[in-house]
Amino acid sequence: AGAVTAVRLGVAPNRSRRRKLASHDAGHIDTGRVVACAYAVCVGAVALGEVSRRAPGIASMPSRDWAPTASPKTRGGSPPRAVPAVEALDAILGDGPARDAGAALGAAVGAYLWVKLFDVLASKKILERKLSRKVIHTTSGPFFALTWPLFSSSPAACYFAACVPALQAVRLFGIGSGLIKNENAVRAVSREGDKVELLKGPLIYTIVLVVTTALYWRGSPEGVAALALMCGGDGMADIVGRRLGAGNKLPFNEDKSAAGSLAFFIVGFGMSVGFVALFHHLGYMEMDAGAAAGRLAVLAAACTVAEALPVTGVLDDNISVPVLALVLGSFVFH
Repeated sequence: AGAVTAVRLGVAPNRSRRRKLASHDAGHIDTGRVVACAYAVCVGAVALGEVSRRAPGIASMPSRDWAPTASPKTRGGSPPRAVPAVEALDAILGDGPARDAGAALGAAVGAYLWVKLFDVLASKKILERKLSRKVIHTTSGPFFALTWPLFSSSPAACYFAACVPALQAVRLFGIGSGLIKNENAVRAVSREGDKVELLKGPLIYTIVLVVTTALYWRGSPEGVAALALMCGGDGMADIVGRRLGAGNKLPFNEDKSAAGSLAFFIVGFGMSVGFVALFHHLGYMEMDAGAAAGRLAVLAAACTVAEALPVTGVLDDNISVPVLALVLGSFVFH
């Protein structure tokens, strides 16, 4: 009995204490590991950009020899056309690494606050979790793309910009893997409240933003189309489909609706045209919205069909939609 009592009074509390310490360590943020992950992702983005810049034979990536954005300056350098708005930004902000670092920091803070807003709304149950997740999906990428004009004309500017979604990818990885504890982010971004979900669609989403920024940047119509279709098109398809799609399910996929597919096409196409118009107006893109509209409609239609196919359990829309837009865009634009 004494031995049993000793076990109960001594060993059991020690085991309980060890479990608590282990639980505490599991939720503790290993800063060095997170920083190492961030560095690795940023270096990877730079390496991918260098591969695309030095490999003119790869048709699906922008190069110095591409047409119609044939100017070597459109990938990240000076705009091919002098534009007063860009010249004014250059005069105010300068044109070098300091500007790019500041722009990246500002974009990162803005992106964090934007997602944090929906974290809070979801945690307070002001906004439904599923709606919060899709609003973040629909708006985060376009919000980030709107900061691109803040970066300089340096060829390295796209790599500074790519660090913004790369850091978000590190944050999602940390939360999804348990290195960082953030229940509000899990509630806002996940479908079912499981942190592991952050390692799937949301993480892929940020990686796609890294790739489109580092490899395509401001001078590529297919790059901004891929971003717009993945973010605006796919996001609005879910939002509209859940509310208006009950009576118009697609015959080949009962999980999708005609209302959702129509929303995908309209919003994805409209956002694509809008970004092409913006970057053409700022001088970064030689093709204007009128000339690009027909080809953007082809991309939007193809991605609408891809998003509607019953392959969600096999292939994530965050992969199929942007990859199809980039591959098809390499043919229709060049």
